Amino acid sequence: MASTVTAINVVSTSSSADNLSRHEMLAWINQVLGLNYTKIENMCTGAAYCQFMDLLFHGSISVKRIKFAAKLEHEYIQNFKLLQDCFKKLKVDKQPPIERLVKKVSG
Repeated sequence: MASTVTAINVVSTSSSADNLSRHEMLAWINQVLGLNYTKIENMCTGAAYCQFMDLLFHGSISVKRIKFAAKLEHEYIQNFKLLQDCFKKLKVDKQPPIERLVKKVSG
């Protein structure tokens, strides 16, 4: 009998979690995924989010389809579509706001 893996929908609010600084979050992302991101804006490619899903739910996303060297917005969107498909597969209710996530934050 095959079991289906699903994700549990978790909501994090400022009252339910410690707020990490951008630098702390970036250091954690780099450490866990073995990356060398210098800015949180590097997350806009979607590749790291896809890597996290594969790390948490191995095989839930086709890693070979992730565009790790994405430089253009349409490539970012393709990565986020993979993430969106993964969420659907795992029965995650909330979908990622793709258009908002692919926009690089200036500042």
